[in-house]
Amino acid sequence: MLKQNILSSKSSLKLTAFILSSLFLTACNQQSPPENTTVWPIIEECDLNHQSCTATQGEQSVRLKISPNPIPIAIPLGVELAIQNIPAEKVELDISGANMYMGYNRVALIPDGDNGRYVGGTMLAFCTTEKMQWKITILIHQKDGKQIQIPYLLETQETEMH
Repeated sequence: MLKQNILSSKSSLKLTAFILSSLFLTACNQQSPPENTTVWPIIEECDLNHQSCTATQGEQSVRLKISPNPIPIAIPLGVELAIQNIPAEKVELDISGANMYMGYNRVALIPDGDNGRYVGGTMLAFCTTEKMQWKITILIHQKDGKQIQIPYLLETQETEMH
């Protein structure tokens, strides 16, 4: 009986070690950007709840506007993006929870003419915390296979409805 318990404990330890190592490897893979990717510094000083926010690198700029303001949870959102001096083949918006995993939320933005303007819609998921930090990343795919990622921070606070 004792031998069986020891074998069972060893099997449990091996399984636990395997699961933990898999999680660590997965977490490392998810955080590293793809090859040929340039990640711009995160935009922290601008509050998307009250205004559009612009990221710049040299002559290139990306302005993001999300409406309505302040940005609500679980209500359709309008997204407007203005890109200057970046040749884009495809543009996506990715939303992830910064303080809690909220699942996969990536949408393609559609060109609105030839002026570097893109539009689309999305929604923030319900969360169990009163304050939620979000990372909203613009992914600009270029014809040469390169990608630019521009991360913005957003904080939402659940308000009581009366």
